[in-house]
Amino acid sequence: MLLSAIKYVRGYVYVQLTGYAPERFLNLCGSRDILIWNLTPCGEEGYRFCISVEGFRSLKPILKKTKTKIKILKRCGMPFEAHRYRKRKVFGAGIFLCGALLYYLSGFVWNIEVNGNSYLSEEVILDFLKEEKSAFGAKKADISCAELEETLRSRYSEVIWTSIKIYGTKMTVDVQENLLPEENYQKADDTVCDIVAAKDGVVSEIVTRSGTPLVTAGTEVKQGELLVGGRLEILNDSGEVARYLYNSADADILADVVYPYEDVIEAEYTDEVPTGNEKTDYSLRFFGHTIENPFFRQEFETYSVVSDTGQLHLTDNFYLPVSLTRKTYQEYRNVRKTHSEKEIRQIATKNLSNYLADLEEKGIQITAKDVIIERKGRKYIVKGTIGARESIVSYQPTEIVNITGEEGQETNESD
Repeated sequence: MLLSAIKYVRGYVYVQLTGYAPERFLNLCGSRDILIWNLTPCGEEGYRFCISVEGFRSLKPILKKTKTKIKILKRCGMPFEAHRYRKRKVFGAGIFLCGALLYYLSGFVWNIEVNGNSYLSEEVILDFLKEEKSAFGAKKADISCAELEETLRSRYSEVIWTSIKIYGTKMTVDVQENLLPEENYQKADDTVCDIVAAKDGVVSEIVTRSGTPLVTAGTEVKQGELLVGGRLEILNDSGEVARYLYNSADADILADVVYPYEDVIEAEYTDEVPTGNEKTDYSLRFFGHTIENPFFRQEFETYSVVSDTGQLHLTDNFYLPVSLTRKTYQEYRNVRKTHSEKEIRQIATKNLSNYLADLEEKGIQITAKDVIIERKGRKYIVKGTIGARESIVSYQPTEIVNITGEEGQETNESD
């Protein structure tokens, strides 16, 4: 596209070559670095091709040497257009103002692209840019990409890496999020913590790095039960507690847990059947303001809308604050239908597969499935249990106990 623009600005002509030795003519042009393009053979009439104005002016010795003739079929490009409209001063002024406007608009951001986000929605990131005055329509000279990156990472703990770049009038925001599951309690650096069970289950595996383990593999635990303590007893010669040492518990604990599952599927449902009637409407968005079509009317009672928006851009990175939206209104009618038992089973299987996929995305390993389908009146109820293996680590502050030496009593200082 850029090469085509350069050719248009410099001007070129579309010509027809005839004569005794046209192939020799083409070879001489190649040896003298004279660029020709869109070469098309025309049988006995020779060849047709495009050539720049400068290249055309240097053809005279080649034409004489090869005994060929050249005829101009069409003149293209800005030099010829300017000559054609040289007496139309208003037209020239319009071109100048258009160029000046494009130059002015190139100093702003008119398109924002967000990549890599999963937990954070695109709307959240766009709202963040709006708060930082770096959103749609912001002046590029007032935007510091490095400061935006640092602010975005500090404001949202999910973001562990980000890159914000501006190319032309387009801003790209690339983020990388922490996909590891977060613990239920985020402990501060100076807080001593115990590990407690996040939910009911049977411990299947425990690996302790620090702290005092209080359960073993095969132990059945309840939610909130202490699993690894962050307090270690130091006994004296008499076997009594002399003092305590505190160190935050750290361990990997997997447990077999059970998820109850229930899904209700209606036997009767409403299906939207298209009638084939459609209407199309267009709206224009200019500098953030939408201009609707005042003459458009649609009289469908029940319908769906499909929108398609395209933003005007000169290159891949040079966007303008103008976009066109096409809305297609499709009429449909509501028809009551009844699912067959085969369809019910297919729907139940799909819903269960989606539920299991959501669990696996969270790092939960599925170990067993026990699900049945029952019909009650006009409903089908899918219920049962899902066996899973997952981390049940959760943190809570350790109870701080001070030993009173003179009285040999313990004093609680837990929060």
